[in-house]
This record gives sequence, C-alpha cells and structure tokens, in this order.
Amino acid sequence: MMQQTNQRGIDIKLFGALFVLVGLLDLLIIEWFPHYALKLFGVMVAGPMAYVVKLHSPAAHFLIGYGFIFLRPWAWGLAMAYGGFGLISELMNQWEFGFHQLRTGFMVTTALFLCYVAWRRVLFADPLSPDTRLASSSHEVHL
Repeated sequence: MMQQTNQRGIDIKLFGALFVLVGLLDLLIIEWFPHYALKLFGVMVAGPMAYVVKLHSPAAHFLIGYGFIFLRPWAWGLAMAYGGFGLISELMNQWEFGFHQLRTGFMVTTALFLCYVAWRRVLFADPLSPDTRLASSSHEVHL
C-alpha cells in the first residue's frame, strides 16, 4: 500500500520538477537579458517596468512546480489558468506580430499539456470529503 502511495502521480511530480527548472531558467534569462522586450497579449513590454512584468513567469512556474510536486489541490486550477493565459497571449502575439513556427509549437504543446493535466485532475483532489474535513475531531461525551 505504501509503495502505491509513493508512486501515485509520479508523472505530475516530474512535471512539477520541470516547472521549477523552467522557473529557474526564466530567472536567469531575465537577469542575463534585462533589455529583452516581452511580447504579452500582442504588446511589447519594454522600459523600467518590464523587469517587474517579466517576473510573473518565473513566479508562476515556481508556484505550479511546487503545487505539482506536492499535489496541492490549488495547483490544478493555477496550471489550467496559466495555460489559458499563455494560449490567449500567444494567439494575440501571432495576430499582432505575424505567424511564427515556435509560437505555434508552444500553443500546440500547451494545449496538449492542458488536456493531459485535465485528464489527471483526480490526483489534485482533496482526499477528505467536505463533511469529514469540517467534522470535529474530538468525540463528545453524552451524559
């Protein structure tokens, strides 16, 4: 029984480790190329505030990675929302800046990843039912 519990969701936990690695790479790229203008929702973000805006990416990747590694219930929703954010942003970038194979590949792989995460949603479910979670843990003594 213990072995089954340890191996439960190993695929999602590996994706979590990859998200943490991508978050680290995002931070390095932001530090090494601070003048890179991020394309977000069809707009090029440049200037002094661009650094702060670019930090959303590693922050989201670190949070999703942590949530996937420890199978936190909130990680599923965050991953789905951030994936949708990425798909819409890249679609608008394609529209504004023209077709690009790399952006198209990103959109396809993101859509496939979201389908996979939706399929594995049961791993993120809270193991306790709401009634059990809210029930008192101490037993009352009736006289």
